[in-house]
Amino acid sequence: MIAVMMAALMSSLTSIFNSSSTLFTMDIWKKYRRQANEKELLLVGRIVTVILVVISVVWIPILQSANSGQLYVYIQSVTSYLAPPVTAVFVLAVFWTRTNEAICL
Repeated sequence: MIAVMMAALMSSLTSIFNSSSTLFTMDIWKKYRRQANEKELLLVGRIVTVILVVISVVWIPILQSANSGQLYVYIQSVTSYLAPPVTAVFVLAVFWTRTNEAICL
């Protein structure tokens, strides 16, 4: 059971780090460095991933002390703030054909 829980946690963390570094590399870095080649983009993605891991490790004690060790409650409260806007945009995109990327940004 512990192995299953660890595998689920690792899968979630890797997907979050991968998505975050891809968003930074392709949306921010490539906007400022249009002539960046594949090697540079790969290196930037790896550096961003390492920075995100370090920030995550440093952030854990801060969260535990602020919420008296209830990390699950904190995660649920953050999710409760982020879920309604994402759901609203998704529902709007499904039911309104004029919704496109330029309108949502």
